[in-house]
Amino acid sequence: MFERLGFMGWSVGRGRGDITTFIPGIVMLGYGNPKNTVTEVETPLTARVFWLESESTSEHFLYINLEVCFITQSLTDAIWKEFQNEFSALNIPRKNLMFTAQHTHSAPSGYTHYALYNVPTEGFSPQVLNTIVQGVSTAIKQARACMRPSKVLLKRGSFPLSTDVSFNRSLEAYNANPEVQPKLTTEEQNKAVDREMRILEIVDDEGPSGIIGIFAVHPTNIIWTNHLISPGNKGYASLYLEDHFKKKGRKDYLAIFAQGNAGDVSPIYTPKWFEHMIPKSDQEMVEKSKANGKLQYLGALDFLNNEGVELEEGSIDSELIYIDMSSITCDQKHISPQLKGTNAVTSPATLGVAFMGGAEGAGIGLPLKILCQTLITCVRIFEYLISPLRSKRWRTKVFRKYRSQSPKFIFVETGEKKVLGTSKIMSLVIPDFADQSIRYFKKIHKMGGAGEHSWTQQILPIQISILGGYAFIGIPAETSTMAGERIKNALYDVLKERVKEVILCPYANSYCGYITTPEEYEHQCYEGGHTVFGKWTQPAFQTKLCELATEMLKPKEERVLDKSLVPPQFSESELKVRTLENLSLYPGT
Repeated sequence: MFERLGFMGWSVGRGRGDITTFIPGIVMLGYGNPKNTVTEVETPLTARVFWLESESTSEHFLYINLEVCFITQSLTDAIWKEFQNEFSALNIPRKNLMFTAQHTHSAPSGYTHYALYNVPTEGFSPQVLNTIVQGVSTAIKQARACMRPSKVLLKRGSFPLSTDVSFNRSLEAYNANPEVQPKLTTEEQNKAVDREMRILEIVDDEGPSGIIGIFAVHPTNIIWTNHLISPGNKGYASLYLEDHFKKKGRKDYLAIFAQGNAGDVSPIYTPKWFEHMIPKSDQEMVEKSKANGKLQYLGALDFLNNEGVELEEGSIDSELIYIDMSSITCDQKHISPQLKGTNAVTSPATLGVAFMGGAEGAGIGLPLKILCQTLITCVRIFEYLISPLRSKRWRTKVFRKYRSQSPKFIFVETGEKKVLGTSKIMSLVIPDFADQSIRYFKKIHKMGGAGEHSWTQQILPIQISILGGYAFIGIPAETSTMAGERIKNALYDVLKERVKEVILCPYANSYCGYITTPEEYEHQCYEGGHTVFGKWTQPAFQTKLCELATEMLKPKEERVLDKSLVPPQFSESELKVRTLENLSLYPGT
């Protein structure tokens, strides 16, 4: 039967699970604002899973998309443990699972073991983590239980410029890239983004059964004054498309609207940001999010009518390795011509004052920003002045930090566990009430909960999964429009003898902030301040991904991959210090 229908030997299952953690008073993740607390659930959060199996080789690949802000190492570790308990007999390696987030800013925080990204809710929440893990496990089991022969098609379509779905929020930085000619004006922000949606459509004997749609736009129609849990514009797009097919009789249709190179992409046109920042009711913001989600849904519905290319049945080839991003020397071929010859080396993670200032107006105010910049300048001068008195190792580290991170005003050194240049957090001159992160780090430092490992993840996963002649690239960060384009093009140059196209999957497997180009980094917009490994972050990722891609040109048994490097594990004692043990601190629990 399936041969007559032209099916190519894939078996595909679909599953969903609820991952909503309702803790009144807990802070949401995305804006880092302590006022962004939960009071109600507007729309539940969902985990969606596609399980693909090659019928000829019996190899498996799982694409897992979560309605959370980003993926964390603690989350993937816990889900993998559950997966092994349930499906160990299938001998599926971890590298054949790709975890992605659609990046809603309206979901609870607290599900990472790294200290920095628990600042919003001031601690690690086992309840949030466990709820997500159980929901994902439910979705995976459901997907395995409904496997059926299918074909997989790649379709695509571009939103016309008249559709107000996405805009570049950091146009000054984007225009700094030499590829941008002529330079774009404020009125042309909608041209400074990737307007194409790439869609994997799954079709079985009953017809269309689901999609994975990849399109770049932040879910920031809802700002930090919100108190309603919701999946953001991409979550609403999923619900609209699923409801559309449900009305057509396909009740089990599954729609994933995943992220593309959305690092500098907003759903808001910049001149309207001031209007956007005027306080509105939570429901008003939700309606704006739904409106943007409807644009994405209608676009996908239209693009599904376009002719697709069928993914060839064959082996599933996936590799995942960890790299230490705190110290990578970039291959000069990944450096822009005007920057070649520079000693392009990354350094341990730092966050800049531009990060503290927030994206789209969500951070610290101007007076505190100026104070921080003044203190940071003093710290830098002091470190240079005392360098002749310090060891060679100390001097090398400090000089590399400033070469790599300049012109960033370094607020927090998450790699070296320092704030404003000192590891003695309790001695900071900035008072607790001035900034939430200062208060949090003083608190956990005093309790002995900030000493074991870096405050953000530095040993990070990169993944390349080749399915049916297409390479899907798992990147643990938010790529800017141009940074993603450069990485994609470089990888295609390596893999073109094996694949028809390279498709980036940002927000995958873990999280380390942003990836901007060196030219964008110089402008220190929010994205540059949150590019933690410094100016050379993009060519560093590009270097390591191309090295991995080169190995994947070889037969599997001949590849030389260092898989000994893995992220550190936090001890139970340190996690206990940073755990929200008494959730009754939140009103209503």
